Amino acid sequence: MVSKKTISLSVIVALSASALAACSGSGTGGVANQGKEASNGNGEAKALPKIYIYQNTGALNQKPEGSVPEKLEEMKKMYVDKLGIEPIAIVPPKGSEGEKLNLLLGSKDEIDTFQGNWDEYASKGAIIPLNDLLDKYGQDIKKAWPQEAWEYMKDKDGKIWGIPRGVPSVHYPTWVRSDWVKKLNLKTPQTIDELEAVLKAFKEQDPDGNGKADTIPMMTDLNGIKNALMGGFVEHGNSNWVDPADKKLKPVELAPGFKDFVAKMADWYQKGYIYKEAFAKFDPLELLKTNRVGTSTMWYSRITLLFPQIKPSLPPEANYEIVRDIQGPKGKLITATAANTSSMVITKKAKHPDAVMKFINYQYQDMPTNTLNAAFGTNWKYTGNNKFDIELLNKDLSYAGEYMVSLGIATENKYGFNDPVKKMHADYLNKEALNVSVAKMPVDATIMYDKKMLQEKIPTLGDLDRLRSEELVKFVTGARPLSDFDKYIDQLYKAGLDKWIEEYTRQYNEKKK
Repeated sequence: MVSKKTISLSVIVALSASALAACSGSGTGGVANQGKEASNGNGEAKALPKIYIYQNTGALNQKPEGSVPEKLEEMKKMYVDKLGIEPIAIVPPKGSEGEKLNLLLGSKDEIDTFQGNWDEYASKGAIIPLNDLLDKYGQDIKKAWPQEAWEYMKDKDGKIWGIPRGVPSVHYPTWVRSDWVKKLNLKTPQTIDELEAVLKAFKEQDPDGNGKADTIPMMTDLNGIKNALMGGFVEHGNSNWVDPADKKLKPVELAPGFKDFVAKMADWYQKGYIYKEAFAKFDPLELLKTNRVGTSTMWYSRITLLFPQIKPSLPPEANYEIVRDIQGPKGKLITATAANTSSMVITKKAKHPDAVMKFINYQYQDMPTNTLNAAFGTNWKYTGNNKFDIELLNKDLSYAGEYMVSLGIATENKYGFNDPVKKMHADYLNKEALNVSVAKMPVDATIMYDKKMLQEKIPTLGDLDRLRSEELVKFVTGARPLSDFDKYIDQLYKAGLDKWIEEYTRQYNEKKK
């Protein structure tokens, strides 16, 4: 369960994983008992296999500057001692992860594993299928993930190309400042109209008490309004849909109710209910620090990770709570996030793919201990009689998680923090993220589209994607009048929407069978 590119659920997974690794010496496989050196058959020791980990998983989000050198060396030694494998982390410059990755894959430099959409890299011949490696060395990985997650890792021939990162989840709930609701004697919203009434009150009644008309009723972004709110107006939410008139799969822009959704968002923006910089770059943490944000419909961790950090600087009663059952004219507001092809992959360049799989598998052994070790080194402990509740020994992290490769909901929901700064996030992962009953599931959630074929059959696919995002923002912000909506649909068709519909429908029907 992650998206898609900001602080996300992968952060906590990374955190938890490092902490447990140092405390554990156990494992369920023979890998853990291997020595530091191996014999070459003549009684001579040979060099340990080295594996090169491209660390683009989000594990370092909590400590982007990286580990204290001696702690990183301590973790490396642990893996050498336990696995007979020497890990080497490649940490790309922040903001240049994709560029650096492409350079490494196209050069003679070594890179063995990284996170990416497997279908993109398999089509380029950059990675290898994992079926045999998983059968021989990845038993703990296979047990950790449900079958539905593995289905997203397979091509049409049944080859597995990656280790999953998630399953269908709820990533865009509506969070509300419950203390403000109480202060203004408001009703907890259960309908879109009641939510609007709360936003109006937050805007006009100065709930933070600073005497200024500067409250931000809703902090959101483009993905936020689509995934947290669109379901209330469109039957299947933020999803492609099958048009009953011609049985063709079409984008949500053509669905009944989409224009109503756009009109409501434009109205809210014009009234100042939606943050004016919502569709530009802004720092959610800095915004929350101002004590002016009434609701959030962004990726869940914008609250679960950030709010606990700044809560001590806010009024003591300040709190954000999820409102779960808000309904619109077409039902539930939230659209669930389907699983996808994001995964840990092994490159074709890897000299020791077996060692890579053994290394990853180790972090899935004895969960959550080995996972937490991978994220926190020795800086954690269990706080109860079970292997679930944990706390960090020192809030100042010294190991950042450079070797953490077991991120994902399969490991993240195996522990919970007693630390109040991390508890909110862990509680969400354990109690809310997998509760997809509160959301609408996309019509084609289980369909694995052939992206390479989509690009071949729809030459203007990139233009269409850009138009769909840019023009929606224009409509919501008022840069384009809603009276232009029909002209916008004509734009999409002129940009190749017919070919989009034709190819998506073909693949949908073929893969649904």
